[in-house]
Amino acid sequence: MNQSGNLKVNFHAILSSLFLIMLVLTIASCGKAAPEVVANGETLQGQWDDEVPSVAVFRGIPFAAPPVGNLRWRAPQAHATRSGTVRAVNFAAVCPQGDYIVDWYAKVAAAYGHGPEVVQRPVGESEDCLYLNVWTPNLHPETPLPVMVYVHGGANRGGWSYEPNYLGEQLAARGVVVVSIAYRLGPLGFFSHPALGDGSTEAVANFGLLDIAAALTWARENISQFGGAANNVTAFGESAGAGNLIDLALATDPEAAPLFDRMISQSIGGSVNQRRSLLQEQKLGSKLVAAAGLGDAATAEELRSLTPQALMKAGKEALTDHYYDGVIDGRLLVQQPVNGLTGSQAARLEILIGTNKDEWLMYVDPSAGQAELQNWILETAPEFSGTLRDAVSDEPDSRRALDRLITAQQMLCPSRLIAEMASAAGGEGYVYWFTRQREGHGDSLSGETLGVYHGAELPYVFNQHDDWLPTSEADQAATDAMMSYWVSFAQEGSVRTEGLPEWPMYIASSPWVMKLDEKPELVSVSDAWLCRYLTRRLP
Repeated sequence: MNQSGNLKVNFHAILSSLFLIMLVLTIASCGKAAPEVVANGETLQGQWDDEVPSVAVFRGIPFAAPPVGNLRWRAPQAHATRSGTVRAVNFAAVCPQGDYIVDWYAKVAAAYGHGPEVVQRPVGESEDCLYLNVWTPNLHPETPLPVMVYVHGGANRGGWSYEPNYLGEQLAARGVVVVSIAYRLGPLGFFSHPALGDGSTEAVANFGLLDIAAALTWARENISQFGGAANNVTAFGESAGAGNLIDLALATDPEAAPLFDRMISQSIGGSVNQRRSLLQEQKLGSKLVAAAGLGDAATAEELRSLTPQALMKAGKEALTDHYYDGVIDGRLLVQQPVNGLTGSQAARLEILIGTNKDEWLMYVDPSAGQAELQNWILETAPEFSGTLRDAVSDEPDSRRALDRLITAQQMLCPSRLIAEMASAAGGEGYVYWFTRQREGHGDSLSGETLGVYHGAELPYVFNQHDDWLPTSEADQAATDAMMSYWVSFAQEGSVRTEGLPEWPMYIASSPWVMKLDEKPELVSVSDAWLCRYLTRRLP
């Protein structure tokens, strides 16, 4: 037989072998029983993850009753146990929000040369949205595994628990149980109105925060069934999610049992000293309700008859640029978060906290010039205008200068204050600075356009890089380092991992920060001196 014939025979032999291997793997996969647990009084059947088959995933687990009808704007109620075996294989609809987050992803995709069609959308919207998801690498470990509960960001206006960057199988494969949760958003989660009452008998505000607290309580009570350690729960969140966790750690009753054992705060959203009062929140709620077509005498029943779409539309019209946030209602939140940094809450706070290099760059108007820079400085800290102008005089353009100042004021300074005060009170604070900037596609200037943008660290934490994001070996190295640090912190409350620089606590006399990039590096504080001018109202 000639050489061509031999090649033909060998080719068919190879194909036959591959077919047999695939058949064996398929049969083995089909023969593997679906993972099951009994949690919260019901039998849940999940599935083995498609990407990491050794990880079991349970999607769409209800942690509270649907907050609909008469349960809208009430504290989350107990979920009614379902009988029989319940399939937990599909993600649930997301809380009403519109396209706020979809538009954010589209903006990032556009900077990297892609259209909005590459952005994944959620499976639908519904007020019936209080569900969570669990990824576990071992349902029956010899020693219960650390638990990491993720709270998404989105300015408390948008976001959902299964955005592509938050899927938990890669992180779970590192030896932790990962939980991602939903919570009510916008005027359904962060709203109050006089018609709901004065808060003396039941909650009339902070519904989104109450949802997060309920999900964390569910994790304490049920996570052992998924192989997790109920006494080793790390809550972690980004942006508004991080800010919400700060509220639950520092603004609640100091005598209340902690909802989690330690926390990771990524790019904290919101201030630490400007929570509104219940009265202020109810005045804002009255403005929103008026924009929805109801008068001052509107009843709670009339409020609950408004559609989510009508409420969101009214919010946009009446509360332009409003940041939905927790309020001091005297029930859930009893003090400004910053006040909790001087007492028992700070003493037990174990926190890893940090920011990205260019948090605000993507939000600064591309046309911003010297006039906008000067106006911002005069509105923010007029008595230090000369100092602040000099501080950013080396920036190539006003947009970069504005980003640097706003990033410091909104995120860098509060983060380092929290870590420093926690360490000083007897807790533990660790600070990071994420600087990994992606490369562009071809001639794309996307890296320079966005910089190290708000949310840029998320694909690295979960090892979930979108297909349309340029991801190099350097990005994968940064991913491995961040995941190692995050898991180490969740396991032990310290940030030590073999092969990477040791990460010391952040203290006033030794304010070291871990620079997270292709190669982690311990660095001295950058721009921290600006904090004395930008956060002068903080202690």
